[in-house]
Amino acid sequence: MDEHFGKRIGFVKRLYRYYNEKSDEELRFMRAQLVREQHMLGNVPLLTSTTPIVFLIFGTQLGKYFPHDSLSWVVAAIVCILIIVWSINHNFRKKSRVHLDLYLIEEIQKERSQNSPRPV
Repeated sequence: MDEHFGKRIGFVKRLYRYYNEKSDEELRFMRAQLVREQHMLGNVPLLTSTTPIVFLIFGTQLGKYFPHDSLSWVVAAIVCILIIVWSINHNFRKKSRVHLDLYLIEEIQKERSQNSPRPV
């Protein structure tokens, strides 16, 4: 288990240092952008869940271009499946990166708020 985290700890440390060097105002803007991006990540699952419905609706029209006995139908189906798998993978990688960035920014903001002198 330590080997798994050992490979990635350098990246997280560099990212933490990068965010730690930013001012409070920059961190607020970065956090706002990341929250916006986080809320936009649901589009890919929506795309993948509606793709079969599109094929059902336009199935007769697709039958004209891809006859059932041709190889082009198989190629089109494989390309479609590869695009869907890639988009799901990309979506979850992006989602995990956004969560990591948000977590680091929130931790830095928490540390700064605890270490700053409070007005009386």
